[in-house]
Amino acid sequence: MSVILLEPPRLPNPQRFEDVVNAPLSACLFTGYIASVLREHKITVEVVNAHLYDWPIEQTITQLSNKSFLLLCVHTVYLWERTQNVFDMLSAIKSSNKAMHINLYGYYPTFTYKKILEDFPFINSVTVGEPELTTLDLAKHISGKKGVILGNSFPDEMNIPGLAFKDRNGKIVFNPRSPVQDLDQLPYPDRQDIDLYKKKGIVMYIQGSRGCYGHCTFCYLNPFYEEMNQWRSRSAKNIFDEILNLHTEHAIDNFYFSDANFFGPGKAGKERAVTLAELILAHDLDIHFGFECRANDIEEHSLSRLVMAGLTNVFLGLESGDSRSLKRFKKHTTVDENKNAIQLLREYGIEPTFGFIMFEPESTMESVRNNFKFLQEMGIMTTPAVTTHLLHHRQTIFAGTSDYQSMIHEVTGADTSFTNYEIFYKIKDPKVEAFSEIISHVCKIALSLIPKTFTCENNTSSAGNESSLLNTLNNALVTIFEKTLSDFETNVNLDNPDAMRETSLKLAHELEIIIGKQSI
Repeated sequence: MSVILLEPPRLPNPQRFEDVVNAPLSACLFTGYIASVLREHKITVEVVNAHLYDWPIEQTITQLSNKSFLLLCVHTVYLWERTQNVFDMLSAIKSSNKAMHINLYGYYPTFTYKKILEDFPFINSVTVGEPELTTLDLAKHISGKKGVILGNSFPDEMNIPGLAFKDRNGKIVFNPRSPVQDLDQLPYPDRQDIDLYKKKGIVMYIQGSRGCYGHCTFCYLNPFYEEMNQWRSRSAKNIFDEILNLHTEHAIDNFYFSDANFFGPGKAGKERAVTLAELILAHDLDIHFGFECRANDIEEHSLSRLVMAGLTNVFLGLESGDSRSLKRFKKHTTVDENKNAIQLLREYGIEPTFGFIMFEPESTMESVRNNFKFLQEMGIMTTPAVTTHLLHHRQTIFAGTSDYQSMIHEVTGADTSFTNYEIFYKIKDPKVEAFSEIISHVCKIALSLIPKTFTCENNTSSAGNESSLLNTLNNALVTIFEKTLSDFETNVNLDNPDAMRETSLKLAHELEIIIGKQSI
């Protein structure tokens, strides 16, 4: 039996700054792991990575409509307003092969499976949580049903742990599956498109652990796995063997861990990281790697060994420079720990990148000011691309998070996305909400200007002048944010929306003039 694993096109959305929050890096190897597990059990599988191939939706439909297969498993990512386009695409694919079974997997369908199965009858099942073994059982089940029109049947006997589907009476059936506890038992993820990744200069992802020992209110990672211990890891030796294989067989020397949190809890978590570093050093591998972690996990001994082994890139989940916000997020870190982590990384030659939430539902003018002062003090706002992210970033409220659960019950008639996956909210303090809207508009303008400063048509000067333009834009962003923040702190007329819009347009216009533009 043939199985296709589809990574659909990820449609750009000019109204959104980025997709990092809705497409977690920890999901990037789901498809590769599923493919390896299926192949290990002698099931024919093809990975179709339309996202990697830069296929538009129309081409994806054409390509899949010309293939013969019984099971289509789709890694479904939330794309805000463009998510409907993905379902329309799947509907078109199903119309060309009504016998196929369409299954969805990933973070987004895990938390919206009931709504998806109710609203999209052409979707036959949804994998809830960790996908590898559930997909394997589904493929085995369907392979035993060759010749049956599975797309139009109601297989009551398909009682597969981890799988949600509608029975013949229209009732949604779901039995949970426990996560894989020994991750070393999983085969290495399939990398059939490794040459294309290399050609495109995409870093090679490695997954060393799953879950997180934290309990942040904005995160749905642990609810996705429905696990009690929150963090599972591969052994350092198992991780090293995969790195060595990729380095030896494919000349890969740049890796990035897709783990939500590279370090495990406590002393044992640091020791495991050091063991991995020692294995790399003992084999004299000339590689570089990066990872994501919490600020409280940065300490000198493990960091020093990791840097010697090739660590060059760290994404640090700071979230806030305001102590009250950190407490609301249940981050269990402090502002001082955030500062110390940044300083220690810099001492070892690493300038980290950051997860940071400037605005959240409970934001006040004081918390925004504290965040801004923190960013200034730590010298984080260095380039327009970084600065726009830091100054505008607004917490998203997704299903599966504790913040979603509290808000959906507290707010009557809460405004949600079309599958109830995201809550759209206004900040409780109307002054902060208005300020956020203005800054968001200014940052969008700034982002639209960044690539233009690098084009030959708009800038034929030297690289030094290009850098000067970016510095000017960056300084203007910081100045505009600080001036507008001060104005809001002293006085602002919230009763005049036209005046608010005028302020927003004026600031954006000033930004363009600063870098030599004439109008917006």
